[in-house]
Amino acid sequence: MSSPWADVDTLIRELGAVRAASFATRGETAVKTVIDEAITAATDAVLLSFDAPQDRRVLARAHEAIETAAQLVATLDEELLRSFRVRDRGAERISRAVDLVAQAKTLGE
Repeated sequence: MSSPWADVDTLIRELGAVRAASFATRGETAVKTVIDEAITAATDAVLLSFDAPQDRRVLARAHEAIETAAQLVATLDEELLRSFRVRDRGAERISRAVDLVAQAKTLGE
């Protein structure tokens, strides 16, 4: 039979993994703030499980809060990555346009 604290231990490890993943996200302060707020809510939910380690509803709410924070980290990170890619492609296109204009000028001379 497993310890009544095994589920709480799992929640703590999951929360730690989400927090670690949040450190790898890139972005502005506003993005970090939203992520930190979601992790704080998940932390609060996990802390409630300390008083009720066998209460399935409390454990489920904590797991749901962790899952929400994890999805937020993943979504924001994907959006930032997509934004960086778009910006990089735009810079490449501008550079290419500058090269084409320079070539056209030399052909016209």
